[in-house]
Amino acid sequence: MEIILGKTSGFCFGVANTVKRAYGELTNSNENVYCLGEIVHNERVVEELSQKGMIFVKNIDEVPKNSKLIIRAHGEPKQTYEKAQIKNIELLDLTCGKIKVIRSKIEKAKEDAFVILIGKKNHPETIGTISFAKYGQIVEEKDDIVNLEQIIKNSGLKRIKVLSQTTFSKEKFNTLSNEIINSFPNYEIDIDNTICDATSERQEETKEIAQNVDVMIVIGGKNSSNTKELYNVANKYCQNVIMIQDVSDIDIELKNDYKVGVIAGASTSEKSIEEVIDFLHENKENTK
Repeated sequence: MEIILGKTSGFCFGVANTVKRAYGELTNSNENVYCLGEIVHNERVVEELSQKGMIFVKNIDEVPKNSKLIIRAHGEPKQTYEKAQIKNIELLDLTCGKIKVIRSKIEKAKEDAFVILIGKKNHPETIGTISFAKYGQIVEEKDDIVNLEQIIKNSGLKRIKVLSQTTFSKEKFNTLSNEIINSFPNYEIDIDNTICDATSERQEETKEIAQNVDVMIVIGGKNSSNTKELYNVANKYCQNVIMIQDVSDIDIELKNDYKVGVIAGASTSEKSIEEVIDFLHENKENTK
């Protein structure tokens, strides 16, 4: 069995920084440390931080006044920051730097442009990011563009700023961007591909590996957007693709003459990847 591990697998810089600083805060703080939502979309990371004492909550209303609160890597809506100020909550904002850049671009454009954020409507990143727009909507599918015509007209704006969720499909972003250009010929349209470089590189590597293996294993949290996109990419080029959270989820027959590709999402720890690779090596020895 030949095992091919993607070089781009595992924590991206933003996630690594977020997790490192969260551990540091737990180590150095003498008071409770809260986190709003999953700090990253990986159940294992969340569980390990919980065991260290981090308190995860779903809503800022659950956080006591004068407490310490971590803003997760995906960021939060503008209203969360406003509520935190009212409750005198000390914020440690660990929003990914790439997302902060998108927010900055939205705030610069909000007075003279309608913002279209291409991404998944129910993802915390897009929900948080679009809240910084004065006029804006999330577009996930082609049908969403049709429904925008009257909304944009009502805004009175003649310019459209198009941005992307950092972990969205590059192929789908390009398709929807072209659809927007064709749908609004009388508007000045600024297309800004804000998909993270690490996301694009990982998708490209997944495509390359998937075309040359018998089985493709994609490792990542069940709520991870970037991991789901890796699965979607792999599925186009390989007939046997499984998405797992950890090694215990592997339930596919692995023959000794197989080539097995492995790629991991941006919120997948090195430990999870190593366990899968160790399992594959053990399986290789047992099937000789």
